[in-house]
Amino acid sequence: MRDIDEIIKALTQSHPGLSVEQLKVRHPGADDDGLWFFTHTSSPHQVQLESPHGMCPFLFESDANATRATADTVAIAIGLVVDGLSLPAA
Repeated sequence: MRDIDEIIKALTQSHPGLSVEQLKVRHPGADDDGLWFFTHTSSPHQVQLESPHGMCPFLFESDANATRATADTVAIAIGLVVDGLSLPAA
């Protein structure tokens, strides 16, 4: 299982209402599709995790501010998404 799959599984189990969408590319296999967007029904924001192969480290970004962070572990990535969407800690 890739790290992104573990992240998505943990977040969707602990936060119903979470939606995750992977970037859809025009040329699969040639274009980098390693970008996942996270939204939640209770949050006005969108956050994203980026990694070419879905494995740590991930680049974290949010539309709430210009802050960028690197998630070196699955737990850090989960925490960044939760904080970025202002979700309650699980």
